[in-house]
Amino acid sequence: MPYRMILTIVFFSYTQTAMAALDCKSDGSREQVVYASAASEQISSWKPGAGIHKLTLNNHFAIGVKVEEASAEYYAKRFGQDEYVPELVKITFYDMNTDRPKELTHTWAGANSVQLFNAIGNADQVLELAEPGLTLNLIKQVCVKVGA
Repeated sequence: MPYRMILTIVFFSYTQTAMAALDCKSDGSREQVVYASAASEQISSWKPGAGIHKLTLNNHFAIGVKVEEASAEYYAKRFGQDEYVPELVKITFYDMNTDRPKELTHTWAGANSVQLFNAIGNADQVLELAEPGLTLNLIKQVCVKVGA
């Protein structure tokens, strides 16, 4: 009997922790989460807001990353004839080694995707990233209401 009780407590503790990690809020709203890695090593994770997230790379280059939702205007302009399209985000890179952040480049990506940026190109060319570059794992969970 105590064994089942312990298993139940562990199960519910795990599921609550997993739900928190998946970023489903109690009201069902969703949040974008970004995991940044270089050379297969995670160097940062954050929930994008209005500001620029600063990273210092192994080559000591300070780069800023801004991830923001695509606007309704962008969807209308880019996908005006389509009924359904993937959810997109705008990714902008900034040189943070100057007095004011200087935009290096921007691109569009899926809200749930993996993007590699480096000097060669891949998702977009950012010479300052050099090799191995920077990988952004973009996660935006889909939340469902239990019992719906």
